[in-house]
Amino acid sequence: MKICIVNTFFPPWRGGAETYVYNLAKQLVKRGHKVEVFCASNPKPPGKEEIEGIKVYRLKAPFWVYAVPITPKLFFRLMKTEADIIHANFPNPYNALIASIKALIQQVPSVLTWHNDLPPITKASKPIVFIHDWVFAPIYLHWFNKIIATSKLYFESSKILQKHKDKVAIVPNGVDCEKFNPNVKGEKVKACYSLEGFKIILFVGALTKWHRYKGLDVLLKAFKLVSEKESNARLLIVGDGDFKSEYQKQCASLGLTSKVVFAGNIPDEALPEFYAASDMLVLPSKDRSAGFGLTILEANASGKPAIGSNVGGIPSVIKHGINGLLVPPCNEKALASAILTLLRDEELAKRMGKAGRRIAEAQDWRHVAEAIEKIYFQIKK
Repeated sequence: MKICIVNTFFPPWRGGAETYVYNLAKQLVKRGHKVEVFCASNPKPPGKEEIEGIKVYRLKAPFWVYAVPITPKLFFRLMKTEADIIHANFPNPYNALIASIKALIQQVPSVLTWHNDLPPITKASKPIVFIHDWVFAPIYLHWFNKIIATSKLYFESSKILQKHKDKVAIVPNGVDCEKFNPNVKGEKVKACYSLEGFKIILFVGALTKWHRYKGLDVLLKAFKLVSEKESNARLLIVGDGDFKSEYQKQCASLGLTSKVVFAGNIPDEALPEFYAASDMLVLPSKDRSAGFGLTILEANASGKPAIGSNVGGIPSVIKHGINGLLVPPCNEKALASAILTLLRDEELAKRMGKAGRRIAEAQDWRHVAEAIEKIYFQIKK
């Protein structure tokens, strides 16, 4: 089949949806399909390239609306592109709408992966989210043949998805268990950032205004409490974005500048070494905008435990006390306590890491691609 995938960005941009699209596309190519991805050009310039058999079209986004890059050429490029399946990804209302219009006009079987509901970034944006959720979303969701949710827990808590539950399929996110594995060494990372001999707490995520829901500000407050009790602890932050300077200012105000490392965006192939260098991953999401938590699976596949907030789809990935710990959202004291528990009990952390690896092996991207391929064939009949 010729499969057309639409997403906000594509690697090297780091984000959960981007990781999802890249790995799904790669596995679909391995299964003999032709895959084209359409996305905004950031951080690379506009143009066409081929990555591991995936044809990637990066389109210019001259302006942004509600933190969403608007690519005017997307509609015309999609309409000119022949496809057996069109697969869009949300949260990006613009892309979802354009993809659904192509599907409607040209009668192309269509799928939408609903990574999470549209989060209200500010109080002023709440009316925009309300209008989207109750006016526009019902229209384009009606036009898609199938909607994929990445966790049953998130699906059941989404008022929007519940209105279309007859066309929703649950397909959990995956992880590359060959790429992320306990045998990877992290010494280079430790040496690069002068972290030898320290306990390393890892955070991986975009540092943008849009991604504030990931709760890095809460983690910094918690780490302040941790560092007061464990002087050999360090926080390693992977990711970049327009809010990075705000987090750096927060570090300075908390007196953490010398104990927090901002590594920025790193090459995707280097990411396993950062997990290997760490003692745990922390994803302290503030609300249910966290639809799944791919970084948790990556940490588990690397043999590391994870700590996450008990919100959104995170509890479907972290089994409390098995492969990690769950904490209440926006509670720096509870988060600090969980971090200290794993720092001080190395045997517990190792047990959780091993259990996490077993869980991750059952969710390799090969299995995810196979499940989604079945959906493609179902709607193509």
